[in-house]
Amino acid sequence: MRPLLTLLLTLTALASLLSVTSTVSADTLDTPAALQATTERFLASAVDGQLAEAYRALRPFLGVEQAPFDASAREADGYFRRVAERVGDPIGYSHVLTESIGEDFYRTVWLQKFDTAAIAWTFTFYQPREGWKLVGVSYSTDLESLYR
Repeated sequence: MRPLLTLLLTLTALASLLSVTSTVSADTLDTPAALQATTERFLASAVDGQLAEAYRALRPFLGVEQAPFDASAREADGYFRRVAERVGDPIGYSHVLTESIGEDFYRTVWLQKFDTAAIAWTFTFYQPREGWKLVGVSYSTDLESLYR
């Protein structure tokens, strides 16, 4: 009887795992121009103080799990609220750099500008087959690597 119970519990657990839908998105962006336009819209929203909405607009293109992405969005929202308290509201943005690794990875960097500082936003996309998926969003005050 014990092996049957173990088998039933194992099958129940497996069925539960299989019924959970993946939170990795199926939507992709078609071209590098679409990647640029999408990341520029993100920066425009961020400059307008709509960072949470900017992150939400990227969700359809995720190539990573949504839960950690959403946690990062909440963390960024809190961080940028504190930045605004210290240095004021953002005054604009500018595109800084675009790099790629063949047709597989694409990275674009934007500056979110403040009167007394700037913060670099880096967006990384991966194209496993056809179409680009967002696999990374980060921000940093360390701008040294952007000097060429």
